[in-house]
Amino acid sequence: MSSRNPDQYLDSEDISLLVEILKAAGYSDAKEKDERGEKLAAARFLTDAIQRGVLTKAQLTAALRKRGDAPGGQNQTPAQTKTEAINRWENEGGAIARSPFEHSSKPDMARTPLSS
Repeated sequence: MSSRNPDQYLDSEDISLLVEILKAAGYSDAKEKDERGEKLAAARFLTDAIQRGVLTKAQLTAALRKRGDAPGGQNQTPAQTKTEAINRWENEGGAIARSPFEHSSKPDMARTPLSS
């Protein structure tokens, strides 16, 4: 990557990397005003990091994740928010459903009329 000097502007490689990281973090679907503001704040955070010399995808991704792990969760990425919600749902017993690929050989007793 060419942004080795902090005073240097971002180049096309830097911008491509920034877009890729934002997309992976779940910001690609930002439609609402608040979501666009969060995406802009994350993009500014990553831009500052690149200008400070954080140059690899792994480093930038880790920095964005760490930013979202801060107390209060106000800077969570959409991916972090979704993962947290899914984990909470699973911990509360939401993932008990039978697989749609399983077939039961027994008839559904709730739908079978009783014969007299």
